[in-house]
Amino acid sequence: MEKKNNNIVCVMCCTNNWYYYLLVNIYSLLNTNKVKKIYLVIEDDNIQDIEKLCNKYNVQVEFININKIDNYINETSPNYNTKYSKLSMCRLYFTKIINEDKVLYIDADAIVLDDISELWNMKFEEDVLIGVKEQGDWDKHLYTSGLNDKYINSGVLLMNLKAIKEEELDESMLYLINKNKYDYPDQDVINLICRNRIGYVLSEYNSTETTGIAENIRIMHYIRGNKGWTNNSPYSYLWKQQEEKALELGITNRIRVRAIINLTNDSEIGKPRRLGDIWYVTPERYDYLRGNNPKKLVAVEKL
Repeated sequence: MEKKNNNIVCVMCCTNNWYYYLLVNIYSLLNTNKVKKIYLVIEDDNIQDIEKLCNKYNVQVEFININKIDNYINETSPNYNTKYSKLSMCRLYFTKIINEDKVLYIDADAIVLDDISELWNMKFEEDVLIGVKEQGDWDKHLYTSGLNDKYINSGVLLMNLKAIKEEELDESMLYLINKNKYDYPDQDVINLICRNRIGYVLSEYNSTETTGIAENIRIMHYIRGNKGWTNNSPYSYLWKQQEEKALELGITNRIRVRAIINLTNDSEIGKPRRLGDIWYVTPERYDYLRGNNPKKLVAVEKL
């Protein structure tokens, strides 16, 4: 497939145990589109394998260590330290950490399967965001009403950072996230603050079980527990095809690990439990886990 000269500037975020999945996502993007730059908001200063991948495609990559920037989500926020990580909420303040007029945000648990230049080149007009609507009644979990037919999935967003910053919509989003409790923190706040300023595209740009699976999938997004690297999704084969191609480049390898870690939730504060998932990590990440043994990590075993 011929890649169009679309000069995409993309942003992705993920926690450190998802670096391998992030790499597959980035490979899928670079293999199908011409990209100018990728910003990666992560928990480290860099990811060597991803840096190698971007260098292979002559794409700029900038790593933003979330632990070295201001904490815009206050510890007193009712959304702080929940099952949603601070990385999932950082898109509320991209304007403060990324110097771009517009960016395309893509969740780490997605893959890009086709040309997305049409999405990247869309005009905002009066809109500040462009995304894909959720299907069905999403109003039930919001504290306000009237968004049931306008509620978008925040996993893929074309963002007009210039307008968001100039109109101080970022400040309004941070105010809400630090004040009120939400079922889907970043997604709810984005929809509430940017209501009536959102443009819509078809689900081919964010195909999920809740937005609808398009016939011509351009971006496949694996939400909830049905990730592409598991067998839970009927579309896992698409992710695994991209993984196989990424591995063929010889830039990275994968190590299958299982760990016992200290995780908590609202009902079991302080109780350690075994991580149910077995996941893949890059060799770089595996060496780090074995050598540094983060406090939450009790044990790592290589499978």
